[in-house]
This record gives sequence, C-alpha cells and structure tokens, in this order.
Amino acid sequence: MAVPERYRVYAMLNFAGVPLTRTLGYTPAWTGLGMDLPRDAFLQWVSWVMSPRYLFDDKNLKALENFGKYQGALRALVMSDDPWATRPAGSELLCGGFTAIKPEIITVTPKDTGAAKIGHLGFFAPNNRDTLWRGAAEWIERG
Repeated sequence: MAVPERYRVYAMLNFAGVPLTRTLGYTPAWTGLGMDLPRDAFLQWVSWVMSPRYLFDDKNLKALENFGKYQGALRALVMSDDPWATRPAGSELLCGGFTAIKPEIITVTPKDTGAAKIGHLGFFAPNNRDTLWRGAAEWIERG
C-alpha cells in the first residue's frame, strides 16, 4: 500500500525539518527548500502546511481579516507540474479567502512556456523571463 503524499510530507517536516531547524536556528537550503529560511518562518510555514485550511487556520494571523476586504484584480498561476501548490490545495484554497472578488486562476503547463519542467519554484528561473515573467509583468502593467 502506497503512503499518501500528505503523510510523507508530515514525516519529513516534523521528524527531520523541525528538529533540524530548532537545533541549527534556521533551515538550511540544502534541505531542498532552495534557500536558507529563518527558524520562525519555517516553523510557521510547517504549522500552515499541517492545517487543513493552510494559513486560514492560523488564529494568530491578524492579516487574515484583510483577505475579505481586497477589491482589486487577482490572478493566480498554477504550474501543472507543481507537486506542492496544486490547483485545489494551493490556488483555489488561497484565492477562496478573497471573498469580495472573483480571482482568475490560470493553469500553466511546461509546454505552454517551452520548458521541460516548471515545478514549484520554476516560475522564478531565469529561463522563464521571456514567458512567465513577461506575461506577469504585462498583466500588472495593464493594472
């Protein structure tokens, strides 16, 4: 029987990531996160990842009251090959907090950009400058 992804993530974060972060005082980039993370940022993120409604379950996050007040345009990009921020678990959940507007959610595939893969952090890769970055910049400029 295959172990569900959520349980593998839970084990990785809580049995490796949290103790390592508490011991070192930060989370090192070599753990796979791409960059060093401050201790408290990592621990807050872990608490959100382990909550069914992500950051919306954080009773101490005062900024949550602002989600429902936002009146501007909102576009969320979902990378089809992102194993972490899937459309339902990422964009739809997060965009659901913006109750005063109807956010636009767009799924982007690697084929759309001519890339072999995009993944979780691939949007920020320099090879996406002329595709993803340009498209986002043009959307912001239209404002």
